[in-house]
Amino acid sequence: MLDMLREDLLERLNRLDEDASLMFDGNERFHLVIVGGAALILLEHISRATSDVDAISASCEILELLQKYDINCRVQTYINNFPYNYEDRLVPLHVGGRKIDFYSASLEDIVIAKLYSARAADIWDVENVEIVKAIDWKLLEKLASEADEARASALSDRCYANFKANYNDYVRRFRK
Repeated sequence: MLDMLREDLLERLNRLDEDASLMFDGNERFHLVIVGGAALILLEHISRATSDVDAISASCEILELLQKYDINCRVQTYINNFPYNYEDRLVPLHVGGRKIDFYSASLEDIVIAKLYSARAADIWDVENVEIVKAIDWKLLEKLASEADEARASALSDRCYANFKANYNDYVRRFRK
């Protein structure tokens, strides 16, 4: 897939919504929750291009259609990187709207997930000046520390300890 800027992502999602409206003629509504770099681009926190669109959650009726648009739903395997109650903080994306309601995980939930993964590209994203400036640090601390959030979704104590080390280093370096 070619790298996509924000305009490319919006066009792809609008076409997806249009196709869904042609496939389903009833009043049903579907949902798609976008995460990762594409979410950060759509939320206008970063301005780089991305080569993929990752979705952590989608209505099962549109899964086949998502494949046509090369939207990766396999990130569900990384659900443990997201705070347990991430759905409570979904951010509506103003895209399409005929059949699909588009959402993103909150910036803070995405930062937690990227610190959990600790991949170089993920760390690079959350070290972006615009991301650091936009973070609600109080919310980030709550998500990182409360037992019913990032801790509750951890696969093991070791995974959570690794995340907390990454998180503490991140806070030390970037929280002003």
